[in-house]
Amino acid sequence: MNIEQFEHAAAIAKTGSISIAAEQLHVSQAGISKSLAKFEEELGIKLFKRSRLGTEPTDRGKIILRKIDEILTLIEEIKEESQIQSALIEGEVRFSIGPNIVAILSQSIISFKRDHPNVRLAITGKNSEAIVQDLREDRTDLGLIYFDRHRQEDLKDLTLHKMLDSRIIVYVGKRSPLAGRVSVTPGDLLDQTFVNADNNYSNWFMQDFIGKYGSVNIIFTSNNVDILKRTIAENVAIGIFIELSMKNDPLVTGGDIVGIPLVDHEPNTVPLGWARLTNKHFSIAQREFLKYLIREYDNFK
Repeated sequence: MNIEQFEHAAAIAKTGSISIAAEQLHVSQAGISKSLAKFEEELGIKLFKRSRLGTEPTDRGKIILRKIDEILTLIEEIKEESQIQSALIEGEVRFSIGPNIVAILSQSIISFKRDHPNVRLAITGKNSEAIVQDLREDRTDLGLIYFDRHRQEDLKDLTLHKMLDSRIIVYVGKRSPLAGRVSVTPGDLLDQTFVNADNNYSNWFMQDFIGKYGSVNIIFTSNNVDILKRTIAENVAIGIFIELSMKNDPLVTGGDIVGIPLVDHEPNTVPLGWARLTNKHFSIAQREFLKYLIREYDNFK
């Protein structure tokens, strides 16, 4: 009985698949199957059973696997305690975030890497639905997601912490007739020309908007936010974005694009926050990185 066997069994339990567990641990499927068989022989019980849903823990196996998770967590804490004593944090942080929000995190990322050069950072831009899936399948450690676009059952295995409610803002060029307004209603926008960001939330929002108020003229949809912003700045079209993604943009701070709050419409804010898999070890490196993110997000409140 050894730590490697514990890690193999825990990975199979989390993924529900020997092949996926082998892929995540970078070992062969035959190797992990052999390791499991030997482990079960040493214990004298079957940890898993095959079903149409995949590889599932047996009733007795569930008890053993909970103990294995506790042991692996303690091992990680022992490793990290030595890092604390030496004032040197190491490890890896895999962080996923919406692609249109990555840019505003540059300062927290730079500060974190300066203070903790031995931590490997892997940052990926994805939509909220993909981030939740990656968290559940252990392809990322932390994710920034929109809370209101998920079913509760999809979030049941996750620890969630709301960081802020970001307003939904209409962005127009400085020469737009709307630029001087302190707010706009949906009715003010129906004769406008739109551009739209090609992501799950923006597409849902526009479909919901059209369903409530009638069709609008969307000249193009793109995942290239720079093109969208340039089109707005040149007064060719307007766009609706989450304030967090645009607040510090040079075209906004320089006055070429003007943001106007959208009123008399629900939703007019979007809750955002971080998420992680509850039963996965929350390392010192991950907790420390999160502190830097929260500090930067506090500036947007």
